[in-house]
Amino acid sequence: MDKKILISVDGSQAADRAVDYVGLMEGAMIRELRVTLFHVMNPLPPFLRRESQRDTASFKRLQELERKNRQGAQQVLEHCAQRLYRHGLEVEQVEQKAGPRTSDAARDILFEAEHGMYDAVVLGRRGLSKAQELFVGSVTNKVLQHAERLPVWVVGGQVTSLKVLCAVDGSEGSLKAVDHMAFMLGENPECRITLFHVGATLGDYCTLEFENKELAAGIEKDIMHAQARCMDDFYARAHKILMDSGFTPEQIETKTKEGGLGVAGAILDEVRRGDYGTVVLGRRGENASFFLGHVSDRVVSRGSDAAVWIVG
Repeated sequence: MDKKILISVDGSQAADRAVDYVGLMEGAMIRELRVTLFHVMNPLPPFLRRESQRDTASFKRLQELERKNRQGAQQVLEHCAQRLYRHGLEVEQVEQKAGPRTSDAARDILFEAEHGMYDAVVLGRRGLSKAQELFVGSVTNKVLQHAERLPVWVVGGQVTSLKVLCAVDGSEGSLKAVDHMAFMLGENPECRITLFHVGATLGDYCTLEFENKELAAGIEKDIMHAQARCMDDFYARAHKILMDSGFTPEQIETKTKEGGLGVAGAILDEVRRGDYGTVVLGRRGENASFFLGHVSDRVVSRGSDAAVWIVG
């Protein structure tokens, strides 16, 4: 089955890295991939449109400005297409598409991604400049916050590693992340993935120090036992999803780290130590909030030379 992804490009180095990441993944990890390169053109000032309706010379100048925008968009798209071709993608796998900015860049990206029925949207983590902040901070955050049904891949830096880490917490949100990963990476005998769990501690649920140390130790023990049972069930379900997608048991590793650094800190530490190039996170975790907000924000913003997949 074809996998369709949308890469938003703006002519920046960050966008080039996002394109290179997709090329790397297609060449070694993802089968039957189809890519649409999407560029949101610069907006035309409304007052110029109004003026062009009253004055013929203004109308011609507006047309020239539109032509320049389309020409610039085509140059950006062709540049990115050539990068994909150098990675080995065929011409028929790559579509180039430019659209006018109708509201703001994030909304236009989301509109195209959702109406085009893509399996994921890919963005670079930083944009071209303050004047053309297609991917800077607020726009990336808007896409992440509002793409609730669509996986978003945010590429930070130059990714070279093919190792994949999927952070899980035993929730349905984590299971959705596993399912998306299985769909995108399945049927590839070269792929290796790690299911990574950060163990919860009493401090994750209560910041007050217990005077009764025996009570605190008992609660901590209860948390660990309940968590172990939850994760045993989760891993069984996750393994079934992965093996139904063509993975073998030898391609799947499970790893647990006890709390201490916090969830985001533990994930980032493991990414650095294990030299992972891709991190997969569920958008909503245990109690509908485990990976939503500061955890995903921290992993996205600090995940240098890694791509972070946020899956709804």
